[in-house]
Amino acid sequence: MKDHLRDYSTAAFRFWARWGSRDNYVKYLLDDLQRQKGSGPCSPTEAALIHKEQLLQDRYAEIADLEAVERVIEICQMHYPDVYRTVEMIYLKNPDKPLEWGDIKDRVHQAELSIPASERQVYRWLRRARTLFAEERGLRI
Repeated sequence: MKDHLRDYSTAAFRFWARWGSRDNYVKYLLDDLQRQKGSGPCSPTEAALIHKEQLLQDRYAEIADLEAVERVIEICQMHYPDVYRTVEMIYLKNPDKPLEWGDIKDRVHQAELSIPASERQVYRWLRRARTLFAEERGLRI
């Protein structure tokens, strides 16, 4: 059974894995903005501050996703180590490479052998992580 959050939350976990943290992504955005504007290390002007705020507002959803994933990772590390280990092995592996047909299933199989756990249990743990993400993000479940 496919839940409605699967694709969105999987993409959010992989997006977080690509950047490593919310702070890295925000720093990249601000550095990129500074490169585009060509401003140096001088004090920021009002226009630069407005551009910065507009950029962060435009990317609010992505930043909120990263924050939610960070909270889920912290929760799982403290309370659900098996869920964290499963997410790490399946969602956080090779985040720059696009997922192809069967990648998740292959990773689940590898996880069930290395954890060890049944395939069904691995899928339950993944669903638990997605549900936690939805709760932290404030999405309807």
